[in-house]
Amino acid sequence: MNKLVLKDFLVQTMIAAIYVVLVYVFQFASFGLIQFRIAEVLMILVLFDKKSVIGLTLGCFVANWVGGAIVIDIIFGTLATTIAAILMILTKKVLWVALLMPAIVNGIIVGFILTYAYDLGLLYVTIPSVFIGEFVVLFLLGLPLYKALKENPHFIEFFN
Repeated sequence: MNKLVLKDFLVQTMIAAIYVVLVYVFQFASFGLIQFRIAEVLMILVLFDKKSVIGLTLGCFVANWVGGAIVIDIIFGTLATTIAAILMILTKKVLWVALLMPAIVNGIIVGFILTYAYDLGLLYVTIPSVFIGEFVVLFLLGLPLYKALKENPHFIEFFN
């Protein structure tokens, strides 16, 4: 039993670390009014293992913190990722709906943060801006990656 707990801890830590590295490497696209946060492609992992919510939440928190976000963004941006991941789990039977959840949740929450905490524009600009970035990442990168990983028996076995 301890081995399983240790494996879970290590997998979630690895997911968090990969998320942080992707945000750091693509920092120019991960923050600001126009966001294409490549690390969000990792959201598909919750469709394979719901425990991935932990690694994604931790990764988002650390990435926002070290990325220089303000406290309200660190807290509510991380909360947006957590909510989106949970909604993905709840809607995973309809793949396109599940992939839409991060775009909707982050569009609204991060849109509000960009408008009221960073003063980067009006809601009718910030919400669609974040929505489009999330949508592109999850449908152009996430969907093909999900399909490829779903066909990989070694990857599926890793999460079982």
